[in-house]
Amino acid sequence: MAPAFIKVGCCFVWLFGEPEKMNSSSALHVKAMTETLDALVIKPSTFDGAINNGESHESHRAVNDGLPRYLTSIVSNALDWIKDEPTRERIWETASERLSERSGRTAMPSVDRIFYVPTSVDSPSAKIPIVLREPSLTADNLGHKTWGASYMLAKRLPLLRQYLPVLQSRGLRDGPQHSAQKSKSAQDGVSISSPRLLELGAGTGLVGIAGAAVFPADVDLTDLPDICENLAYNALRNQELITSHGGSLRTLPLDWSDLPSSTFVQGKQYDLILAADPLYSPEHPIMLANTIALYLIPKSSSRVVVELPLREAYQPEINQFRDIMNHKGLTLVAEGEEVGYDDWGNGAQEVRCWWGVWSWADSLIEGCTNRPTQHTFVGG
Repeated sequence: MAPAFIKVGCCFVWLFGEPEKMNSSSALHVKAMTETLDALVIKPSTFDGAINNGESHESHRAVNDGLPRYLTSIVSNALDWIKDEPTRERIWETASERLSERSGRTAMPSVDRIFYVPTSVDSPSAKIPIVLREPSLTADNLGHKTWGASYMLAKRLPLLRQYLPVLQSRGLRDGPQHSAQKSKSAQDGVSISSPRLLELGAGTGLVGIAGAAVFPADVDLTDLPDICENLAYNALRNQELITSHGGSLRTLPLDWSDLPSSTFVQGKQYDLILAADPLYSPEHPIMLANTIALYLIPKSSSRVVVELPLREAYQPEINQFRDIMNHKGLTLVAEGEEVGYDDWGNGAQEVRCWWGVWSWADSLIEGCTNRPTQHTFVGG
């Protein structure tokens, strides 16, 4: 393979010829190869339509056609001309990672992502960084991925405050202001309780962690037992951030097919339930609706917020879920659509989602009618 140049960020990187043809007398080749592999890293997407390092997804797909062959030739080569074994191991490992990064999300190793979530409608630029670990994916642990619908719902939380009377009735302020308010009230002998929030199918925990800080709230993050280990890791990783904003986090296993859960305090219910992208099988609509009906406090201020990607293959499940919610006595207070991004395939893919806010049918908030408010939002 002839030497080639590719553009990485603002720099041009030289791809050498076949590894076995390198001149073993020069340590410069080892240094250059290592630097080249490091420069070719593709960082996890931000779901805002761009790579975290500033590269567009299109530019990564347009990289020199010989790059996969070059990386494969490194992985499959003995690299005998490199005498230091740890150096050889590092080069093989790094080349393998660069290949997996270019093979879609399911082939990528464990990654860390940072999601920036707004905390206030009045100050859109005020955002908090939520750091999440996503382990390697397999077909049976898709909860280890942060899906685009979760990021869209997390960013929408400040806008949803107007539909959540539990926050308004308790006079809760955004984030750090709540911490100061709570502290002052305690000094005055007045107790301000945070709303109890339940996230169903939390996955990596983005929505619930965001809610704990943005509202703020006392949040229980729940998912299947196999998902909870990583979920608890992410909760702990963001604990200091949540505490500084006046919220709290717990992680609990919850199987919707086995209710009521023995891991919950008997009779415990919540002011607010959140779920993002929770429907993946024909059984899920009834299971999810049953879980919501069991754990949502039967009060006029209680709310359910769900965000669902409008995937054609799952439209029957979405329709069924909405029908079952109505039959259980829950009615829509507000709904809308928005457009964001996901990285399930190669690079950013546009995804359109529907979101809805439910209350108990006989307890709509003052000023709302039986016809849901309609909203459309297009953005990342």
